[in-house]
Formats: sequence, C-alpha cells, structure tokens
Amino acid sequence: MKRRTTRAIQIGWVLLLALLVIGMAAPVNAAPTKDQQSLAGKMLDTKVYLTQDVLRQRFQESINQQVPKITADTVNTIVHNSPGGDQDWINKIANTLISPAVTLTDLKPQANGFNAGMTLTLYPGDPQPTTSHMLVTFSILNDTTIQVNGAALPGSTPLMTGPLTTLQVPIGKLTSVQSITNCGSANLEMGLQIPMDAANKSQGSVSGNDPIAMASFTQPVTSARMHLQSSASIAAQAVPLYVEVPFASLATIAAGITELPINNNMTAKNIKLSAQNGKLIVTADIISLVFGTPMLKLGTATTTISPQATGGKLRLHVDQTRLNILIFTFNADNYNQQIEQALNSQIGNAINNGLTIDSARMGPDTKIPCAAADSLLLTGSATIN
Repeated sequence: MKRRTTRAIQIGWVLLLALLVIGMAAPVNAAPTKDQQSLAGKMLDTKVYLTQDVLRQRFQESINQQVPKITADTVNTIVHNSPGGDQDWINKIANTLISPAVTLTDLKPQANGFNAGMTLTLYPGDPQPTTSHMLVTFSILNDTTIQVNGAALPGSTPLMTGPLTTLQVPIGKLTSVQSITNCGSANLEMGLQIPMDAANKSQGSVSGNDPIAMASFTQPVTSARMHLQSSASIAAQAVPLYVEVPFASLATIAAGITELPINNNMTAKNIKLSAQNGKLIVTADIISLVFGTPMLKLGTATTTISPQATGGKLRLHVDQTRLNILIFTFNADNYNQQIEQALNSQIGNAINNGLTIDSARMGPDTKIPCAAADSLLLTGSATIN
C-alpha cells in the first residue's frame, strides 16, 4: 500500500512537471495585460527637486527683466525732486549716466524660504553699491503654478517685495512646495501628483505668455517705494531636475496589473512588487489554464528588474525570471520581454510623459542623499516656465 502511494506521488510530480514543461514550451502570448485601464484617473505621488543653480538662474532672469523699469523710475524720482528750471537737463544727464543693475549674490535655503542677497549699482563702476537681503518664499498659486514672493528680513531694507515670478510645471498637480536644507544639491522640493494616464493629460510645453506679477521696489537713493508692472515673461526652458518616485507609488503601478497572460497555457496573477539591493523584485503566482480557465497554481515566478534610462525615457529592464515549482527552480528568461512590456507600458504612461530622463536608479545618490532607499530616483530635465 505504501509503495502504491509513493508511486502515485511520483506520477503526480511527473504529470505536474510535464504540464509545466508543455506550458513553458508554448509560444509567448503577445496579448496585453488585463485591467490596465483600472489606473485611469488615479494619481502617482512624486517628489521633484530643483537645485540652487536652477533657482539662481531663474531669479536673476526675473530681476533682469525689471531693470528697464527700475531705470525709468529712478530717473523720474531724481528729476521730480530737482528744481523746476533744472529738471530738463538733469533728466538728460540722468538718462545718460544712470544704468542700474541688480545682481543676485547669495541664495541660502532656510526653513521658511531663501535668504537672497542682492547688490544694486546705479552705473558701471558705482563706488557705493547698495547691498540688501530679502526672504524669498513659495506658495501654490494653482494646480500647476508656484508663486514666488519677496519679503523683508529683519535688519535689511529689501530692494524688492511682493510677487516676484512664477514657476509652472509641465504636467501633473502640485500638492506642496518647500525649501530644503539637508538634501545635497536639492534646495527646493515640490510634491507633484502625476495622472496614471498622463499620456492623455499632458499639459505639454508651457507657452511662456504669463506676465510677471506686480512687484514693489524700494529706491535706495530716496528710500521711496516704487511700484512697477512688467508685461515681460520668462521663456519656457528645459531645466535639470530630480524626480523621486516613492515605493508606495511604484507598488500602486504594479497593483494595476491584475493579470499577465504568459501564453495559452499559463497566466500570472497576484503580482507583487518589492525592492532589494538596488533592484525591483516582482513576484507572481503562475496559474495553469484549461480551455482558458485558471485551474491550478503551478508555482511562483520571481523577476529581477533594473531601472534604466534609454533615449530620454525610463525603461525597466528585466535581468532574469525564475520559476519555482515545488522544490524545482527553472530559468524562464523567454518571458522577460513580455514582463518588460507590461511594466513599461504602465509606468511609462505615468512618468515618461513631459520628462526627459538621463539616468535612473533605486535609492539615494550623492546629489540627492535624502531619497528613500526603496524609492526610484530619476535624473533628467523638464520644461518649466
């Protein structure tokens, strides 16, 4: 009796392995993953980091656009305070000699914004330039626009106050913005929700026709406050940035793939994602199909994935796939392309649109040491107005 039972178990194993071999020998199914549309309308939480170099350039451009108005207001103030009979020649001399320039000399992040140092010269070689500091703060103006404001700091008369400029993101919805002091090269962090079906919701390149808002300037010679309205705008331009995709967001993408058809005999279900040693690990149950109906769990598949950047896009490259059946383990790399296609289709719609990606890795690097160990960190550029 015992011998018959052992024999039956052996036959069962042989049949199970035969079923697996037949399934693995079948051609790879090119059918798309099921329930990919279930993520439509959902949002992917990310963090976008801007460096001080980007912010310096942006603020200096905004300041430069105010200089012509500063010149006119400075001359008008001088002429207005001059005797009536002298105003004509003083106006001519002032317009000839006065050529103000404002230079951003310092930009230090702190908890509530940036301490911005500036120097104002009334003409080239001015022996007595005016130095000043102001607090630069950030707030969300609408879903895609950050308002940059200037305010006075204790002990210093600011050269300008009020709305300074705006930063407009090309895709997604802003949820937060804050200065940061402990994240390497990054000085500004933006919380951004990207639609899972972003390919259909991209806002595209920013047109660059939003006027710079009203700003208030303090004239250093007379200490009189001057108001100016600039109709100029800063042209949309591609700027370097870093994008951190937290693991929870990656898991949400994977959860959107409820089933991955492998071939006519097998399908993968219960797809789960984890992070380990700088890699993404995908595990799934392998289910046999009988006349298209899931019948028996054959085992589990484990796929190791490396994030890469190819042609300016994020690509999840499958390093290897292993099938675990009872006590046996098989290589199943012939399914790598199918798995890559499914994952890249999901994550590509959410992340690649609107971004040019130069590199991708799991966890922090020397530039962004504050990224979580299980986050996907992308280095690239995007058009920001």
